Amino acid sequence: MKPVIFFDWDGTLADSMNLCVAEIRQALITMHLPDLPDDILRQCNGPTFEQSLDILHIPHDRAQEYMTTRLTAELALVPTVNRLFPGVREMLQTLREYADLCIVSNGEHDYIALCLQVFGLTDVFVRTATSVPGRTKGENLRALLDDLRPERAVMVGDRLGDIRAGQENGLPTIAACYGYGNDAEYNQASLRAESVADLTRQLTNFCRTGH
Repeated sequence: MKPVIFFDWDGTLADSMNLCVAEIRQALITMHLPDLPDDILRQCNGPTFEQSLDILHIPHDRAQEYMTTRLTAELALVPTVNRLFPGVREMLQTLREYADLCIVSNGEHDYIALCLQVFGLTDVFVRTATSVPGRTKGENLRALLDDLRPERAVMVGDRLGDIRAGQENGLPTIAACYGYGNDAEYNQASLRAESVADLTRQLTNFCRTGH
């Protein structure tokens, strides 16, 4: 049985910060809400749409409007604004020979599906788990583990939520230190990958040796 590699999407495989800022700004304009500085908008890359409500001070009686408006903007911008980190496509093509690849993301289902279509990666991943209201990333990861029942698996991500999701499920974790987290988050992981090339090397070694 192949080992399984669980990847976060934003900040791990996709360099989506510009997309995040652009889609939220478009949503605020559409909703006639005050604009906010980029550094505030950047804090919403990683959390779920629901979690970003408080960061942006969105009135809770407009929560559904915000989530719908933001998703509409996000889907419209993906083809022209979103991109993969350099080397990610090559990494995935290498790793799929040794492991089953999965995505565990706080992103919306339609967003992840469109990204995979745009980047030609739909057939690369055997399973994807996306945002489910009321469920944590750790719970989404557990659901995949229960279905796949791998003998060996690893969780890769750039934020503390990714690392904790892996730890909650007894998995080794690798921090994507080229992403959007910080050293305090990265240092919680079993291993640190300072670049996509470093991550490729570590994951290839994991697949071959289990370490």
